[in-house]
Amino acid sequence: MATITPGTDSTFKTETAEGRAIEAICYLQLQESLTENNSSGRDAIQATFDLTDNTFSGTYAIPAEQGFSATGGLTISAVPYLQNVSISPGTNAPSFKSQTLEAYVLEVLMYLQAWERNTAKNPQSRNYITGSFNSDTGIYQGTFTLPISLVLDATGKASFSAVEYLLT
Repeated sequence: MATITPGTDSTFKTETAEGRAIEAICYLQLQESLTENNSSGRDAIQATFDLTDNTFSGTYAIPAEQGFSATGGLTISAVPYLQNVSISPGTNAPSFKSQTLEAYVLEVLMYLQAWERNTAKNPQSRNYITGSFNSDTGIYQGTFTLPISLVLDATGKASFSAVEYLLT
């Protein structure tokens, strides 16, 4: 499992990267659906739960810009498009540090994508996250298909959780 440091008082609570991706994507979709937070009507992320395949999958196309660090390294940063939405990555050295929801989602997806390329962390060579940046359009886009588990509690309430596939 891709255990992360969740950050004290973070907006997001799950303690694995896979779970954090599902949680942050769902929160972004919720905020996109609220006109007061998304006056442009942008629909940068689409996702569905598939109970037949036990997956959470979708596509994303997040506005982004490229830049260069002080040492000359290339950087890619999400461009915020939502209003009235604030998140906290938490304190005490959280794994994810982005300060806007759009950047947070992109950071988590890029993190998972990077870990998938590492054979020590992904010995089964699973490729559940894709992504690429188009510098002409300023869009970082890709797909995700994350395995999930469905549980019904004693009252019949359904809850979904990520199935971890990466190693720490």
